[in-house]
Amino acid sequence: MKNDMKLIIKGTILAVSMLLTGQALAAFTAAEAKKLETDASAAVARFQSETKGAETLFNNAKGILVCPEITKGGFIIGIEGGKCVMQVGGKPVEYYTNRAGKFGFLAGIQWYSLILVFNDQATLDVFRTGKRDFEIGADISVAVGKVGAGGSLDTTNIQSPIVSFIFGEKGLMGDASIQGSSFKKLEVE
Repeated sequence: MKNDMKLIIKGTILAVSMLLTGQALAAFTAAEAKKLETDASAAVARFQSETKGAETLFNNAKGILVCPEITKGGFIIGIEGGKCVMQVGGKPVEYYTNRAGKFGFLAGIQWYSLILVFNDQATLDVFRTGKRDFEIGADISVAVGKVGAGGSLDTTNIQSPIVSFIFGEKGLMGDASIQGSSFKKLEVE
């Protein structure tokens, strides 16, 4: 119980500090872009090694958005954020920030990786050319990809226009949705 309370306090402090410092609004440098690309490649490789069928899924995708580390934290009021790279044809083409504010039954802090697989060119184009933030749930719905106990992809919904995969969770958090997450294109300085 004592460790759980420490995680809740850390999550609350993290959420408040992210809000106060404007972490998602900071300048994005070429060196940070290169590190993000390296981290994203490692996340894709890890997902592929743990998930049967992932390589075929990625090869058939029109694009994949890889967020190697999303941090989510809070207590009742929470925030999440991270940086992502869009890969088209296996190559990085753009960078995004991910952020969301949440309210409700939240407690703790969590880190995870997120991959959005774009199976439809028109949906990918809307995401990439939008003039504003792209919000999950408001702008488009995203199917949740599932991995079975044996590490195989559940093929039920992987043909949806966008399929999300959350993996590599660490920490403790009472909320596990990406609903309401928004993505904004970053300019490299």
